[in-house]
Amino acid sequence: KDLLPFGFGIHHAGMNKIDRKLIEDLFADRHLQVLFSTATLAWGVNLPAHTVIIKGTQIYNPEKGKWVELGALDVLQMLGRAGRPQYDAKGQGILITNHSELQYY
Repeated sequence: KDLLPFGFGIHHAGMNKIDRKLIEDLFADRHLQVLFSTATLAWGVNLPAHTVIIKGTQIYNPEKGKWVELGALDVLQMLGRAGRPQYDAKGQGILITNHSELQYY
């Protein structure tokens, strides 16, 4: 909450539902200019993000006990959060990944 007065927010699954909703509402109302998020906002949330930056394409899979690459559909879904038609005429997506994964994405 210390970041909110400066226009920055954080959103992740470990937050309680009330706090997540507060952050979503503040971002939707454009009180937050930057929102750092895990993949929690990739599916089913429509927010006014002009630019989406994906820093890293690996997630930890506890069942496999190792880091695995995100699926292409998940990456496209995350990038698709940028430039929503009702908020922006265009959007920008930036993907940061390992050099060996560039061709995959």
